[in-house]
Amino acid sequence: MCNAYRIQPKRSEAAALAGKVSEAARDLVRSLVRKSDPGLVILGGGEIATMRWGFHRSFNPSINNTRADKLDSAIWREAFLERRCVIPMDWFYEWSDAPGGRKQAHELHPTDAPYLWAAGIWEENADHGRCFSMITTSACGPIASIHDRMPFLMPEDCIPTYLENPDLRLLPPSSPLLSAPLDCASPLARPSPPSAQQELF
Repeated sequence: MCNAYRIQPKRSEAAALAGKVSEAARDLVRSLVRKSDPGLVILGGGEIATMRWGFHRSFNPSINNTRADKLDSAIWREAFLERRCVIPMDWFYEWSDAPGGRKQAHELHPTDAPYLWAAGIWEENADHGRCFSMITTSACGPIASIHDRMPFLMPEDCIPTYLENPDLRLLPPSSPLLSAPLDCASPLARPSPPSAQQELF
């Protein structure tokens, strides 16, 4: 599960897509994105859009995560088949148990790439405009010791296929597109907990 992430502009970026994301990130009010906040998403054709993070439902005002193994359910199926997006992130946060019953925040970020690219879906809402939800999967690599879920990450060259392939139906762990979410993305570093940890709660 992911309930907070950051997206920031880069000082210089040669790659076309990362450069467009970097420029768009300059217009965001806040770099820290939490449930119900506006965040950037990539749509087909490389369009960068700003949407609200979280689908609105009567039973939950902001469903910000979508399980990859539940994409065929009624609540997610149409959006996955017709309205996919990719969510760029500098880093994201996961929480582990800490002494005294507290939760410890951990920053996870790429070690050799400007951004992480997470699979997502989006929909139009009458009250909130366009909203997106982040697809999550079972944790692997360094994240597994922190939390049992993680964003469904992809390498940058998989983005066009994810966004535009009409035959893509589900994202199981054995998917040829995203066969090992962490392994086929840039390695993640797990540094010390963030100094601004209190801002996340």
